[in-house]
Amino acid sequence: QLLAGADGARGNDASCLKTAVVSWLMSMTPPPQPALLPYDKSGRGFYNDATARLLCPVDYDWDNPRHRQNIRDYHPDFLVTANSWPLFLYANGKYNPNFPNHGLFKGELLVKAFRYIFTSPSSAEFTSDDLDSKFLLAQPKRHRCCEQCMRSNVASLLGMKTVALRAITYIAVQLHFALVSCGSWRIIDVFFDYHQFYKNIVTFFEDIADMEAEEFIKELVLWWNRLVTMKFVAEKTNSTLQASVWPSEHDQLHPPSR
Repeated sequence: QLLAGADGARGNDASCLKTAVVSWLMSMTPPPQPALLPYDKSGRGFYNDATARLLCPVDYDWDNPRHRQNIRDYHPDFLVTANSWPLFLYANGKYNPNFPNHGLFKGELLVKAFRYIFTSPSSAEFTSDDLDSKFLLAQPKRHRCCEQCMRSNVASLLGMKTVALRAITYIAVQLHFALVSCGSWRIIDVFFDYHQFYKNIVTFFEDIADMEAEEFIKELVLWWNRLVTMKFVAEKTNSTLQASVWPSEHDQLHPPSR
């Protein structure tokens, strides 16, 4: 029953993001052409420049006509796999090969999706200046996210006092699935393995090799906490960093497994 409930919640998240992503992308100037449809994913993925640019691995350049055609033709040198970060993970959709971690896991759509799932659908539309922690983390309130699914403030229900890195990982998986053209969940979509994608992000977050990596993770968590306005005061000791940055067993969230 617990597994069935977890799968149901993940399915609801996927269903809600399926329509929410279209709303966010269609509000861009100029909007995607052809227009994206909220309940039909067949025109997403690499069939539409807007979603394709977000999904494009940072190793390739979607604005390069040769790269674009090779990706669509499944050229063996341009396969889209889980072993390269998609551009939507980066702030402003900008990747600098000289500084590959700059802006990583700060993508605008990633933040919107996190707010949508863990705080409230309406909070996804707010800027960081608009957000107020008392509003987001007060008594749980029910919000309408689509015709079939209603949710309470998930962050409050889970007792999350800080943004768990595995929660960001979960949202990255859900957002990727919302952007692709695949209509139903599958672990491997063509050459893209969602379980491998999840594991790659977890490894990046948890395999702290040196002080530089530790500082990057610490700054990233503080940045996320400020952005989603969850109350968190960082301590400078390593023990506190470990206790506050790494999600507890209670906080850990995992991608759908069907």
